[in-house]
Amino acid sequence: MKHDDWSKWRGVRHLVNEPEVLDGIRQGIRDFCNTGACFYEDAIENPESWTDNSSLEANDSIPIRFTSIDPTVHALETQVHYVGHTSILVALHGGALGLSLFLPPGDATMIELQVKEVSGNFHFEHMAYEMGHVYEQVRIERKVNVESVVRTITEQLERLVGKAEPAELDQAE
Repeated sequence: MKHDDWSKWRGVRHLVNEPEVLDGIRQGIRDFCNTGACFYEDAIENPESWTDNSSLEANDSIPIRFTSIDPTVHALETQVHYVGHTSILVALHGGALGLSLFLPPGDATMIELQVKEVSGNFHFEHMAYEMGHVYEQVRIERKVNVESVVRTITEQLERLVGKAEPAELDQAE
């Protein structure tokens, strides 16, 4: 079986600048929090912090944590655990967005990165709305415009931070 036999879209969903995208998102969230709007913590550097707020109790800012999940590396139980404690889920259109079913009820946000070859697929948008979540779509190319993605995430962080009380907001992914 060839790589593209699994899905006609599989090849076009591979990002040529994925490390740059992840670094850009991480830095964008860090920069946003450095304005005093929140407290940034990288869950990749401190994975046990994902659901532990004890280190943040002394901080007056809202905690925002970042991590990336690789479905080919992380066990499904770990993926569900992270997503279940996430306020903003950012993912490329594909099966991993099905994890959005485990977003906390209420005001979570799903940001779908979508290449033009899969446009017209609205199932993740419908899932988000049916679950009461905010949905944003960012059209991308295989070489992602990192600023566009970071701008969308920052807009959602502004919305969430503006509504939340300190220590109410858990994570951004």
